Amino acid sequence: MDDDLRLKLKELSASMQSRADELASPGGNTDISSLMSGIAVLLEAVLVIAEETRTPRSGPTVEPGSS
Repeated sequence: MDDDLRLKLKELSASMQSRADELASPGGNTDISSLMSGIAVLLEAVLVIAEETRTPRSGPTVEPGSS
């Protein structure tokens, strides 16, 4: 994943969570707050998955299942 995209996803996640917290206050729209919070968590999960599946930049290539 491109570093610019990674940064943008982090920014979007933070802003979605911040807005969700604002909407969760009394008188806010809790349904939308829950959705926004869920989207923020999903964006963080995408970042984690991208990091876990990223191929190493150096070293030998190892095929899955090879030992």
